[in-house]
Amino acid sequence: MQNKRRNVIIGILIGSIFFYSFYLKERLAFNKAKESKTLTSMQSYFLDYPSGRYVKELEIIEEKMAFDNVIKNPTEFNFRQYYNLCDGGRRMEYVRFEEVKQSSNVAIVRSFITEYPTSKYLAQSKQKLNDLWTAEFTIYETSVKNAGQKVDMKSVVFFRDLLNYMRSKDLSTIYIDFDRKIELKDYYEYSAKAKEIAMLAYGEQHSFEYLLSLKTNFSEGNLDLLEEEVVQEMKSVLFGIFSNDFFGIEMVNENTKLGPNDLVILISYNIENQEDNYQGTKYPNLWEYTENHIFKNWVIGIDANFNFAFNIRNINKSYQFKYKGSPGDNVQGIADMGEGYRIMVRNTFSDFIKNISRNFGLTQKPEEAE
Repeated sequence: MQNKRRNVIIGILIGSIFFYSFYLKERLAFNKAKESKTLTSMQSYFLDYPSGRYVKELEIIEEKMAFDNVIKNPTEFNFRQYYNLCDGGRRMEYVRFEEVKQSSNVAIVRSFITEYPTSKYLAQSKQKLNDLWTAEFTIYETSVKNAGQKVDMKSVVFFRDLLNYMRSKDLSTIYIDFDRKIELKDYYEYSAKAKEIAMLAYGEQHSFEYLLSLKTNFSEGNLDLLEEEVVQEMKSVLFGIFSNDFFGIEMVNENTKLGPNDLVILISYNIENQEDNYQGTKYPNLWEYTENHIFKNWVIGIDANFNFAFNIRNINKSYQFKYKGSPGDNVQGIADMGEGYRIMVRNTFSDFIKNISRNFGLTQKPEEAE
């Protein structure tokens, strides 16, 4: 009986020693974190004791320290640190507004306005957004001035209307919808007269026995990827002069849900044979396909007719631009003619976009002007 009682007492003593040992270890870790007054030591405690008895007390201290860092030194690092460490912190709204005041990033300002629609800082945030818009207008007007005689004033007036409309609705995204048409034909489908003219124009150089099929080598499947590339180039060319991420361009797809205020550019294009005209007869423009500077085949060139239509429905403003894009006169470094035709089409798009850019006066950033 006495041995049993003694074993129970020993068990209690051992348990107490382990309990107080763990308690003291956690208490020491807490004291160290509290006294060190560094966010790193607090994170160390949270990792070791995620459900510890001092978690809430340290979270309050941590939030205040992160907040003080923001107030003393409102850098992007300290803002991000507060958001990461103090998700749901009691002064989150104030910290977000401090970032609005310090930042020229329009996304930060827009995010605050959206997430805190009843904030006491809402009016000041909207004024900051207005100031950012004013700065973008200044950038555009400077670009137009630097472009000089290259701009088309009707295009410039429309672009100003566009910016004013986007400002009034605080829109940041323009959508692009493509409508394509493919009308290609091979050499044998031309009239006898057209072939005769082509023979006179090119036949003395190389035999027409070596003439690749346009329809066989051209792949419409490449156009889906090409259109995505064009959207990125449109963003760079149309909005490249403005602040980063102030505007965006997206391609319309089956998942796009457009609202009544959204802006959509319709780009219709028709890919067709590149042709010359002799006394009313159109005949194919032929390119030499060479490897290592040695002639291999004749190929029929292609180009594209573009129709750029942009309507701002709510204010009854529209802009249309028609242009025949050029593939250039030299395509190099291709693996096969399928790739060659893809590059030709890509070049016609680039030529088209550059002309739109010149019309709108978006050819260079102000700091790049001479």
